Amino acid sequence: MSDDWSPHVLTAGAATLAVDVPVGTPMTGYAARLSPSTGVHDPLTVRALVLDDVGVVVVDCCALRKTTCAELRAARPAGVRDVVVAATHTHAGPCLTPGGMGTFAPDMLRTVEQAFVEALTRARHRQVPVTVRYGERWSVGVGRNRRHDDLEIDPPVQVLAFDAPDHTVATLVTYPMHPVVLSAANTLISSDYVGPLRDELEAALPGSVCVFAQGCAGDVNDDRHTAEEDYSAAQTPGRDVEAAAATGRTVARAALAALAESTRLPPGRTTMATDVVPLDVTSLDPAEVAAEREEWVRLAAALPPERSALYETWVAWADDWLARLPEPSSWLARVGLISLGDVRIATLPGEPFLGVAEQVRAGLGERTLVLGYCDGVSGYLPTAEEYAHGGYEVRDAHRYYGMPGPYAPGSAERLVDAVVSLGEK
Repeated sequence: MSDDWSPHVLTAGAATLAVDVPVGTPMTGYAARLSPSTGVHDPLTVRALVLDDVGVVVVDCCALRKTTCAELRAARPAGVRDVVVAATHTHAGPCLTPGGMGTFAPDMLRTVEQAFVEALTRARHRQVPVTVRYGERWSVGVGRNRRHDDLEIDPPVQVLAFDAPDHTVATLVTYPMHPVVLSAANTLISSDYVGPLRDELEAALPGSVCVFAQGCAGDVNDDRHTAEEDYSAAQTPGRDVEAAAATGRTVARAALAALAESTRLPPGRTTMATDVVPLDVTSLDPAEVAAEREEWVRLAAALPPERSALYETWVAWADDWLARLPEPSSWLARVGLISLGDVRIATLPGEPFLGVAEQVRAGLGERTLVLGYCDGVSGYLPTAEEYAHGGYEVRDAHRYYGMPGPYAPGSAERLVDAVVSLGEK
């Protein structure tokens, strides 16, 4: 007798690979940090989770290029139908992005690419039947809106646990908050608060792998300091490895509390749908770029070295832009939707603002994990109303990313519409 109508049994496997980062490797995350790495505080890891035939791989780095993510997807092992490639967005990792965000470390990128294939292969081979729990916890108490002092936010930490009969195979955890507890003064390779968070989860669930995927953290820090405050490499009280560990443990405790009150999900097959969305890049005026360049040259000559480094980066960007005079263009963004029964995982590129996640959850349901920094990161994606407020994320960040301009207003909403539409098909 056929058992085609029996409930689907989900399989899950996970693996972690640590990657050696030699002393002297160029770092990224802060233009003001003038030194390459001087050591390793906690290892760079590549973590893979395979659910049925869908993979999620997260790298401890600030960003990965869209082209790099496409090449990694193409290198996935047999048996993995599709894979999401994400960055934790730590600002204490090596520079893996050619053409922007600092001095590119090509040898490190090649090492990470090899670790990607190996981690995904190991996770695929370790798959076992599992059940799934979903939990979320509000009032985590650490995320702050970094652009508006008067705006209180309270994003949840969300957790999926994949349980074999005798142990938890893996957890997928997301919380939207920039890993910038460590300041530009830090020159040690680190996953920032993310590493201590994962360590805490894995200690509480022996034998498990914790995969932390960054949420829509474009406008969220662990405190009120703005992106502009990171233009300096001066040591800042409360932004050191001890503070990062304390922050990670705080989020971990909330994640464990969410698991303690979690809901067992009905069985369901893992599916993944994707779409490609063109995002318009704002056209800039050559005369304005040339005038700004002259001001940046003046500032670079007048300011201390770590502050000058920022303006030197912008001057180099302007020189390239003025030499090319790029035509109006679009950036093709990949969005994805993984479904596990009545829980969904939305995957978005770039650095979406927290409001983007709120819009996606409003469209797809509260049991939706909304991940940012997936399948290519080339700039911030503010909600439409944030453009009027300007600031680094709206006005300046595209230069550090090596982009010809910022994304046009309405780009984030295009992503929301696209991923919500995937859930309606």
